Amino acid sequence: MEKSNGGLELDIVTNNTFDNDDIKETIVGYGKNFSTIEKYLTEAIEKPEDLPTGQVIEGGKIIWNKNPVIGGYVGWVNIREGLNAPSWKPKVNYTVGQEIKAKPDNGNIYRCVTAGKSMVHSPTFLVGEGVEFYDANGNKWFPNYNYQVNDVIFAVNGSKLYYYICETAGITGTSEPIWSSVLPSSTVVDGSVVWRKEATVKWKQVGISSEFRPFGKVE
Repeated sequence: MEKSNGGLELDIVTNNTFDNDDIKETIVGYGKNFSTIEKYLTEAIEKPEDLPTGQVIEGGKIIWNKNPVIGGYVGWVNIREGLNAPSWKPKVNYTVGQEIKAKPDNGNIYRCVTAGKSMVHSPTFLVGEGVEFYDANGNKWFPNYNYQVNDVIFAVNGSKLYYYICETAGITGTSEPIWSSVLPSSTVVDGSVVWRKEATVKWKQVGISSEFRPFGKVE
């Protein structure tokens, strides 16, 4: 018997193997094929994000929707072979080693190399093998400036190890706060603004991401 060329790699009888194939082995092989096909057809989840992360998923893999509804879809098909990981999310504490896919999707997987908390808005995901960058969207602090809730700033010296997110809108003071005296995840008052200090995540591109798209709309 030979292996089929598809992703399931089923055991099949061909003209090249027919004369040498043992009947018992053929029957057992086809029994295994049915088990493989049954598992393939019955594998169902609520959403692609429920798949295990960190594994390579072949292109063309189909996952069935565990709870299809009218207006929804019967399943998803992977259109790009690559690593599976959840999409980037805002205000999440990421630890070293966690992997995400860019949002919006750019076809790549990124691994956290410096722990921290993601920002409100998605960063610019750089592209290049092994490239590293901060999860950073913000400007340097300005004096006497009107800031709104969720605005993000960095220290005037340009350091991006930490960022400061506005929790209470207002106008900053005339002098920059002494950021080094502020503990991570704690707040500091700056004029009428209240900032919260958070560690900035650093990402590293580590590979290509899978990409599932829905199919079979339920009318």
